[in-house]
Amino acid sequence: MNPFFKPTPAPDRRYSRAVVTIFVHRSRWARQVVSAIIILFIVSCANFAPPPAITPALIANARPDHASANDLATGRKLFVSRCLECHTLPSVTKHSPDEWPTLVSRMSGRANLSASDQCAIIAYLRAASTTHH
Repeated sequence: MNPFFKPTPAPDRRYSRAVVTIFVHRSRWARQVVSAIIILFIVSCANFAPPPAITPALIANARPDHASANDLATGRKLFVSRCLECHTLPSVTKHSPDEWPTLVSRMSGRANLSASDQCAIIAYLRAASTTHH
């Protein structure tokens, strides 16, 4: 027998029985909790609206930021990928064009955004919120 090998102990059946008792035998309570979680998840997903696509109107609204169609596409891509790492995407109309720079700046540390990433996201959000307001 290897002196360095220690067999793993058998699982404690009392613990397993307690878990089964809580979640199976008290099934009405468990079903209500699971149902509530599922309903909340579905409701939160139902409010999700994808960010606006790059359209000629959106490009026209990006003129004050001097953003090209490529800049806007990059901003949209970063907005979708980086913001979803921490939370659901906010609607672009939730904030005015003037509010987005402050919000993006505040979140940039958490999302590890470079200065150019921030500029692209801000240009996209300002143009999109102007188009849809």
